[in-house]
Amino acid sequence: MLILTNEDIETLIDMPACVATLEAAYRDFGTGEAVDIPRQDGLVANSRPGAVHAFKTMSGSWPRAGIAALRLNSDIVHWPVVGDSPRRVKIPCSAGARYNGMVLLFSTDTGQLLCTFNDGLAQKTRVGASSGVAAKYLAREDARILGLLGTGWQAEAQVEAMCAVRRFDLVKVYSPTAANREKFAAMFARKLGTDIRPVATAAEAAHGADILVSATNSMTPTIKPEYLRPGMHITSVRGSEIPLEVLRRVDRLVVNTHAPVSAFPARGWPSEVPEFTNGDYSRPDIGLIAYEKVPELKDVVARTVPARVSPQEITCFHNYKGLGLQFAAIGSLIYASARKRGLGITVEDRYFTQTVHP
Repeated sequence: MLILTNEDIETLIDMPACVATLEAAYRDFGTGEAVDIPRQDGLVANSRPGAVHAFKTMSGSWPRAGIAALRLNSDIVHWPVVGDSPRRVKIPCSAGARYNGMVLLFSTDTGQLLCTFNDGLAQKTRVGASSGVAAKYLAREDARILGLLGTGWQAEAQVEAMCAVRRFDLVKVYSPTAANREKFAAMFARKLGTDIRPVATAAEAAHGADILVSATNSMTPTIKPEYLRPGMHITSVRGSEIPLEVLRRVDRLVVNTHAPVSAFPARGWPSEVPEFTNGDYSRPDIGLIAYEKVPELKDVVARTVPARVSPQEITCFHNYKGLGLQFAAIGSLIYASARKRGLGITVEDRYFTQTVHP
């Protein structure tokens, strides 16, 4: 059994390959040849005021790659107000101020545990790559200007994925903190060989954009109705970033999945967790939009429903829920590359198998 760290994985991640692999996994999911098991969260009280222990699991199986994946997180989460809105923030409480999240890969051929690795880099990469897959099908082929709201962890993968599926003449990036947007623009302009410029407002980032991406941890909307224009494609990394008014104005809405996050809170917590109002566990648009009738990304990739049909359409990939299947797809790449390059630590399989019937 192989153990990998984020430091190992950083040398193995290639965004164009990740986009292609996620696309293949979505296609198999759309034709019924892959399986996703929806996310479940357990929430209990924590000793820190306003914080909870969140125990999250999600999984999926991709037979084409021979991989099943289980992703789990053991997090201390709170919701501080930053500016005028609450943000979802994880507190690094483990020794050395570190976080706890991992992915386990199993063989669909033998059932054996093949690999375990930190979920951090894989997490942002699978979100970015999925947005890239959606943009490949929903954004105009001639999209040349990208607007990006956010300069954090998720925004890094979003800009890489968008640049993997479209050739941009200009990327405009906004963060409320000037130093953050300037640093981000300089770093990714060098890395991607693209004209990336920091801008002073979200409206400026959205102005003239063919694709508009919000990649923040905001619990309140970041994409405003006045940002929309014909032919634009929009997406986000959190459901709370796109308000109902925007969802009602788009011409073609696609979601990552219909399956809800199942939250299991200890007594008293729903009233204190903002995400039961606008976040992972509920949103104001539930019940006002018939999401069960909205196409999923897997349907678009499998060509069972149409992608963009007109240059004038406003399209939206509402990426408000993740898939465990995404980790099976990304994990298959990571595991194969690590084995080929001899990275990671190998532990005897006998520690993870047994002679008695479980």
